[in-house]
Parts: sequence; structure tokens; C-alpha cells
Amino acid sequence: MRLNSVQETGTLQNINFRGKIIDAHVHCGQWNFDNFPCQDVVQFFSKKFNNGKDYVDKVIISNLDCIKNDKDCRPLKDEMSGNLLLIKEAQKEQKLIPFVVCQPGHGSAENIEILLKKYSKLIKGLKFHPTCLNLAANDIQYLPYMKLAEKYNKPCLFHSEVLSDAAGNILRTGVSDPDYIYETAAKFPNIPVILGHMGLGGDKAHEIGISTLLKSIDKNDAKLYADISWVDWNNPEKPHIIDVIDKLLHSSNGDMTERLLFGTDAPLGEFGEKALKQQGAYDANIINIKTAIKKNFGIDANKLISKIFYRNCKKLLEKQNLDLSV
Repeated sequence: MRLNSVQETGTLQNINFRGKIIDAHVHCGQWNFDNFPCQDVVQFFSKKFNNGKDYVDKVIISNLDCIKNDKDCRPLKDEMSGNLLLIKEAQKEQKLIPFVVCQPGHGSAENIEILLKKYSKLIKGLKFHPTCLNLAANDIQYLPYMKLAEKYNKPCLFHSEVLSDAAGNILRTGVSDPDYIYETAAKFPNIPVILGHMGLGGDKAHEIGISTLLKSIDKNDAKLYADISWVDWNNPEKPHIIDVIDKLLHSSNGDMTERLLFGTDAPLGEFGEKALKQQGAYDANIINIKTAIKKNFGIDANKLISKIFYRNCKKLLEKQNLDLSV
């Protein structure tokens, strides 16, 4: 139940749920002039954070080398070599949950199937970045990869983003538009598809991401999820996170808060090289989100925190992959 401004929220001191977290959106590899070796990312997530209670149990991770383009507008590494580098790291470190990067337009679904056959237990999902591919998320070139996701029962994580012009007007033509992702997801209604960043691009973009997520639940024609990486980053009150929780609690199909996942996009942006050493930005983000949930949802807050930060992702991975262990 969401509280109103005059209701008693109780103490905000105990806003943890014994501290276990799965970060549903993490990377290693090269992005622009920064390089994030997998070992550095693992070291960062192996530490407890400054409040002394939270720790990241596992992270869904993909290799930026397969996402970022070179000067010829091709991914820095192809589907086989880039994904194999991450797979080798994940074989050594159980904290890592690899989602292999797919490159429709450059690679082939056959490449990904070779990896899925050989590393079926290790690979937990597929990752797509339509913006870097410059390929609309509803293009037919995604379909062979999605058929693999269906065949091997793997969830898919899509970068989602809503474009705007210089005047701030929303443009519904971006290749990573949430509705384009929804269109593809609806062709495979049994496969969970995660809207990464819940529609990147600011307040209006997140509102579109929320609308798309709710539309899929209302129609019950796709299994859309969303992660909250970069949502309300500069606002400690977390208005869009609170809004989507409230709407999912009261959706046309009842409580659907299982569709929301904690994620950060680390180690990019505020969670970049400096944050990997200092941890402050990551820790503050966790505290601000939990505090906002506690302020708005009172006695329901701890359950919601547990679901969003850990149980939803764990349930999703176990249900689709049968075994979360690697």
C-alpha cells in the first residue's frame, strides 16, 4: 500500500533485507576511452558496501567489446570471441551471470547456438543493444536469435531508449524504442524480455517505458520486465521508480511487481572507474532507492525491497534456466 504524505512511515533505519542483491545490468570490457577488465568488476562487487549490510551476490553481465562499435561501425569483437572471453571469466567466478551479446546484422544466430550448446548451464540469457547495432528492435533480423531464446528457454535483455530532439520533444523513431522491443517480445510471449533502463532518455522517456511495461501486462501478450538502471539517478526521491512500483502493485492483473529488477549499468557513467575504486556512488544509489520505497510503501517496503533487489531476478533466472548455480 502506498502511503500519503500524512501517514506514518516509521523508522527508515532498517531499510535493508539482510543485504543480498542481484544487479541485473552490469558490463565489462571497453567503452569509449575506458576499459573495465572483468577482474576489476568482480573485485568491486566482491566487497560489502558502506552501510555494512548490503552485498552483491551475483550480477548479470555482458561484454561491452561485443556492443561498442569501432571506427568502421562494427562491434569491437565478434559474437564468438567477445562472448568467449566473458564465458571464461564466468567459469572462474560464480558471481557472474553471463548474458551473451547478440549482433543481428553482423553475426548470426548459429554462432550463439554454438555457445548455447557448449555452455548451456553457464549462459543465462541473451543481450541486445539496438542503438549500437543501429537496427530497430522490431526488425526481422532479431527473430532467429529470439527463436534461440525460446528454444533454450533464456531471458533476453534489450537496451531501451527513447530519443528526443534539441527542444526536448520526444521522438518515437529511435531504434531502441520500448514499443519496438515490445513488438518483438510479443512474438515470443513465453520468453521474458527485459527493458534495460526502463526507457533511457530522461523523465518522459521513463514514463514511456512504464507505459509500455503496463500495456504488455494489460494485454497479457508479452512477458516484459524492466530494470531501473539510470532511472531517477539525480533525484533521491526516485519518483519514476516509486510510480512504476505503485502501478505494478495495482495493475489490471494484480500485483505485478515481480516484473521490476534492480540494475545500475555499472561500471559505466557514475559507476565508472572512479566508482569502482570508491564505491560511494553505487552505495548511495542503493540507499536512496530503499529509502524512497520505505517512505512511500511503509509496512510493504521491506517485501518490495527484497523483491526488486534480489528475489525477482533470482526467480526469473531459476524459472527460465532451472538452475541458478554456475
